Amino acid sequence: MSTWDAGNLAGRHVAVTCSWTWPMPGVKNDLREADVRYDTTDFGFTNSPTCSCSNKYDIRSVGTYEAGHVFGMGHVGAGHENLTMYINSFKCSTKARTLGKGDVLGLRSIY
Repeated sequence: MSTWDAGNLAGRHVAVTCSWTWPMPGVKNDLREADVRYDTTDFGFTNSPTCSCSNKYDIRSVGTYEAGHVFGMGHVGAGHENLTMYINSFKCSTKARTLGKGDVLGLRSIY
C-alpha cells in the first residue's frame, strides 16, 4: 500500500520517495508501490507562502516534485532551476506546483 506521511528523516532531505517496481521484460518497469515522507522534524512547511514566509517550503511544490519521483522522473541540474524536478527545492516558492515544459517532456519519454 502506498503512503504519504510526515515525520523524521535521517539526513538533510526535505522529503523522500521510495518506490518499488516489478521488472517487465521488453517494457518499462511496472510500479507497484511508492511511499513519500515529508521531514516535518527538521523543516517547516506551508500551504500558502507569502512575502512574509520565513524558511518554509510550499507543501504542494514539494508534493509535485515527489510525485515526479513516483512516476520515475529523476533530478535535473544547473541551468534548469525553472523545472519542478530541479535538484533543490526553494523555500517560500510555489513555482514547482506545476510542471515546466522539460518536466512534461520527461514524463512523455517515460510514458
